[in-house]
Amino acid sequence: MKKAMLLFSLVLAAGLVHAGPAEDAGFFVGQATLGPTDGPELQPYYFNADRTLSPDTLYTLRGQVYFEDGATLTIPAGTRIVGEPAGTIVIKQGGQIFVNGTPEEPVVMTSAMEPGMRSNGDWGGLVVLGRAPLNVDPAGTDIEGGIIEGQYGGDIADDSSGVIKYLRLEFPGYRFEEGNEINGLTMGGLGHGTELHHVQVSFANDDSYEWFGGNVDGHHLVALGGLDDDFDVDEGFRGRLQFLFAMKYPDIFDAAGSANGLENDSKDEAEPFSQPIYSNITMVGPERIDALVGNLPPGNTHRNMGVLRENTRSSIFNSVLVGFVRGWSLRDGSIQAALDGDLRIQNSSFTAMYDGYPDGSAHDTDRFPTIEDWLGTTAFNNNGIDQRLPSTVGLTDMSDLTNPQPQPQAFSELDGTADFSNDYLADVAGRYSFDTTANYRGAFAPGVAMDQQWTAGWTNFDPQNTTYFVAVEDLGELPLANATVRNYPNPFNPTTKVQFNLPRAGNVSLKVFDVAGRVVAELHEGDLPAGQFSIDFDGAGLSSGTYFARLQGDGFDAVQKMQLVK
Repeated sequence: MKKAMLLFSLVLAAGLVHAGPAEDAGFFVGQATLGPTDGPELQPYYFNADRTLSPDTLYTLRGQVYFEDGATLTIPAGTRIVGEPAGTIVIKQGGQIFVNGTPEEPVVMTSAMEPGMRSNGDWGGLVVLGRAPLNVDPAGTDIEGGIIEGQYGGDIADDSSGVIKYLRLEFPGYRFEEGNEINGLTMGGLGHGTELHHVQVSFANDDSYEWFGGNVDGHHLVALGGLDDDFDVDEGFRGRLQFLFAMKYPDIFDAAGSANGLENDSKDEAEPFSQPIYSNITMVGPERIDALVGNLPPGNTHRNMGVLRENTRSSIFNSVLVGFVRGWSLRDGSIQAALDGDLRIQNSSFTAMYDGYPDGSAHDTDRFPTIEDWLGTTAFNNNGIDQRLPSTVGLTDMSDLTNPQPQPQAFSELDGTADFSNDYLADVAGRYSFDTTANYRGAFAPGVAMDQQWTAGWTNFDPQNTTYFVAVEDLGELPLANATVRNYPNPFNPTTKVQFNLPRAGNVSLKVFDVAGRVVAELHEGDLPAGQFSIDFDGAGLSSGTYFARLQGDGFDAVQKMQLVK
């Protein structure tokens, strides 16, 4: 008997994807390899011309895939890429990447392992290199220790490496050798002409995000379950960042180092010093609920909510950092930067219960003896200088890691207490303008359900158990490309006619799904003869958005994307 395979997406967090060219009735083209099809996992593969992927194809990423100077990688909304060990995408200087995800159809790069078998570092990650300024010599830069090819940095402040929006990177950070793994999203010398927003990095085997110099601005970024630091900067990075959400797992930490929230470096005396400006961060440490305080796994290396050192001038405003073992650690030249007013932590709330620093402080009084006085400066308007439990800050419910509720409770200390009057938050020509309408501390609006927040629809807080594709085998010689499903009109309001063709008699299912994978209508379930059929679908009770009509039967599976516009 002849064997055939049909691949179809069952992505729950992002919805069923468009399954083929509209004129071809919505069938997946199939699967393809991005990179070398055989040979060693570590071998390089080079693109010197433009490459556009298709959302109708499941891509397997193998090897180190480089896009050279002048080459462009375009990834349309809904595209899925599964990475094998060492599989890494590298955009070199002069190359560009256009990740064009949408809230309804994000681009997903994830592990090639089956649900339940995935782990931090299953594949490489995404590395993007630009020509913006650093505080080290660009001629001597080798990204990630030289394991990955590519230098970065230059003198083009507004350099553009493309667009990265509505992207999920899951289980990246392959360890190429002991102590040398890459991050989820690694950015070297990216200029502020690059568009970066709505990105989620989940279960990275190193830092979730790391910026090496450059000045790219970013907003609406999520870091989930990373092994090391959530947001790491170095080599003179000077970006403007707003609406960042990070959440650590108690049992995921860097056994050989320390796992912090923010870790910001600058290369000591080299200028320009790193000077990122953050506003509206919600960072949730491993002791996210009171019951976890003092009850983390033995030998864990969870440490500080923030380590600022080597003359970094990082500044944090309107933020909440909760559930970290230890508080702030300012070191070496960054201490003087704080006393001089160049490094600022203001209008923010903290919780930490550690009392092992000198004088029983939760903050690093060993290196900065007066850090509590500095943080507690009346004009800085910070809360939580002393030890306090995570519950006191007023997040809604952080008991379930796969369904977090980090939005502030109404009337908590986070509600209505933002302040954008600091001159660091003023508009700068050509740069990201901070959203001053966010009158709250942290990344989320108080009293608003998470399904109405900016993370709704495109993020996934349980990628370990998400089924991204199913292989249907042993279908014999039954034809797979004869069934069709279409609808007219499309877009529609509120009714449309769903037309479908059946290649053979048998049991047929025709259902309509929303973008979260939920069935919103069952149009038919039962036996039908071969032939053409038409069923009216009424979306009067549904909200505007993307829906999918899915036709399934004996040996066929077809999907049609429909747009309801009211």
